Amino acid sequence: MLLTAASAGAQVGKRNFIEPLIVQDPNPSNELDLLPAWLRYAHGQAYSLAFSLEKQLSPLFSIQVGSAWNDPSCDPGFVCDGIAPQRRGRVRSRHSRRRRLLVREQVLSGFTDLEVLTKYAFLTSVEHEMRLAIGSDLFLPAGNPTAGGNTHTHMGPILMFAKGFGDIPDTGFAKYLRPLALQGDAEYLFRTGGTLSDDAVVDWDISYSLQYLNDYVRRLNMPQPMRNLVPFAEFTYEQVVRARHAGTTPDLAVLPGVAYMSGAWQVSVATSLALNHGTVEFDHAAVVTLLSLTLDQLIPAAGRTLF
Repeated sequence: MLLTAASAGAQVGKRNFIEPLIVQDPNPSNELDLLPAWLRYAHGQAYSLAFSLEKQLSPLFSIQVGSAWNDPSCDPGFVCDGIAPQRRGRVRSRHSRRRRLLVREQVLSGFTDLEVLTKYAFLTSVEHEMRLAIGSDLFLPAGNPTAGGNTHTHMGPILMFAKGFGDIPDTGFAKYLRPLALQGDAEYLFRTGGTLSDDAVVDWDISYSLQYLNDYVRRLNMPQPMRNLVPFAEFTYEQVVRARHAGTTPDLAVLPGVAYMSGAWQVSVATSLALNHGTVEFDHAAVVTLLSLTLDQLIPAAGRTLF
């Protein structure tokens, strides 16, 4: 097997895509992500530390392994099943949560499901700043159910995409849309045992790069720290379906935030806002953060691939 150096996976032409909080991006890379979060729900709260490690096996193929440590708690007199956030394409699965008055039950800290994601980037267009990828997403019930883990395996196909708007004509007001970028994923996860209960997930992220604005649209002479800022908003949809019919109210939320990109690392911070009534009771308040490290830029040996 030949060992070759991998290039920066999140870059397509002039475009350097951010690492999203929720969205699974289509860029095979060598990355370590840490996502500390605090979430306040109706009658409870949870502290969480999600983490994932992605490794390129070839320039177009990578495998990612991740999980999360959750520390949930409920207000006195309430039971909140599965109150902790779960990783479902990094989406918080809330369909199993219920509350019962005046019942005592211990909710324990622990790990959630073990996620194994494969990613193959089958199409890249430098001219249109676009990349498409397909893969498989697998969630193994290796965690603690009272901390947000599942009791059955979930698995299914996933489609991922990224598109920069740098191909918009560089004229008039339209040129100020060129720093925009869109990333997204769509997946369907089958439950392999127990009651028929599958998950449909769609996430997308829209961002605006001040670095791209300054370098390729109009030089504004902004100080370097400001040029590294990327405002963004992530939208998430998740719904449990049974026998092709909706099984739960759709979970719709938006995470507005800002990212700071600097070479081999990125820091992001956001909050979460409910977009429909079915999500309101689970999104009273939230602080979600991200530290993403591009390992092949920090440790050149980490960029070696097998194929």
